[in-house]
Amino acid sequence: MEIRRIDQSPTSILVVDRDPLMLTAMASVLDMQGHRALLARTEEVAMKAIGSSDLDLIVLAIDDLKSGCEFARRLRSLEKTRDVPVIFLVPQLTAEWSSRLHADGGVFSLLQPIDPYALIDLVERAIWMPHIAKAKIGAPATHLSRSTDWVRL
Repeated sequence: MEIRRIDQSPTSILVVDRDPLMLTAMASVLDMQGHRALLARTEEVAMKAIGSSDLDLIVLAIDDLKSGCEFARRLRSLEKTRDVPVIFLVPQLTAEWSSRLHADGGVFSLLQPIDPYALIDLVERAIWMPHIAKAKIGAPATHLSRSTDWVRL
């Protein structure tokens, strides 16, 4: 069964990290995989990007659990990003961090410094979550029409 892609546009991913070298590196990795990376070094720039773009995913680097979770809650309060998955890039991954990040909308967490292959793996998993995949793919090519092709039993 073949899946037809309706939306041929690249996946839009907002990457938020204070480190300009990490931003550049992540943008390069995402670009090589065919994604469109929007980059922000501050929350203010990130909020402007959110206002002007339709995002499929957010990659958010945090140094502090409290401030990172507060920013994630603000993202969840916005209509445009309410359902957008968030991948957190974190300095440590304890049980406390994991539970708090998950509660505040994180679908995945990745330890810093990041492994580019692990980032791509998590990005690919996150963008095929049902609410995103629905917007990116159509019905299978062999899909039958309910009104004309289904046999009544």
